[in-house]
Amino acid sequence: MSTHSAKTAVISGGSSGIGRAFVASLHADGWQVCTCGRDAAKLAALERDFPGVFTMVCDVADRTAVRRFAQQVESRAASIDLLISNAGGLREINFATANLAMLDLSGELRGNLEGAVNLIAEFLPGLRAQAGGRLLVVSSGYALAPTLRAPLYSAAKAALHSLCLSLRGQLAPIGITVTELLPPVVDTPAVAHRSVRKLSADAVARAALRGSFAGVAEVRPGIVRVLPLLLRLMPALALRLVARS
Repeated sequence: MSTHSAKTAVISGGSSGIGRAFVASLHADGWQVCTCGRDAAKLAALERDFPGVFTMVCDVADRTAVRRFAQQVESRAASIDLLISNAGGLREINFATANLAMLDLSGELRGNLEGAVNLIAEFLPGLRAQAGGRLLVVSSGYALAPTLRAPLYSAAKAALHSLCLSLRGQLAPIGITVTELLPPVVDTPAVAHRSVRKLSADAVARAALRGSFAGVAEVRPGIVRVLPLLLRLMPALALRLVARS
């Protein structure tokens, strides 16, 4: 157990969307919550809304910045009960029409994949110190089938899905469970402009936490629940439907 009376959770990208929903849920349950993000104003608002939550400006794509964040967390908690890799972002890009010379094409890969790797690498010692530690990785339904509007995001999430499969096997012998959240479209600022059916961030976060605490390998809310079955029975149709989503 942690040396603190409350269990400790570390969340990346906790200032908005699903990350903020994780913060709200765990804070309400009495957890000691530490989170990071890139927007100082949003983090300050988070601290006002949830007293006692520790926040720090940090870009998870920067390994040195993540190490500094980990050091600050370590000074507040001897071990970590739950690590949630949530930070990332979706950018719509069409390789056929975009001015590719003017775009940072690797930035989305760094934020969604390398950021998760950095977070896990820096916080694994603290997670390992807690018997029964849990790792929860926010991926996407697009990890299973890509969308045409966001090829780099889809590719990064597919790689993250593969990483989770490997880590689940590697970390099980040392007592760490790995749960992957593969949500559909969630009602967050990133997709506010999309007029499509969306799940609430609160509902998705609660489902993910329930799955993590139960030791579930994958949490697939909403339509993603049936996606693996569709990919097995009607792969061409499933890929076509998701590609156009």
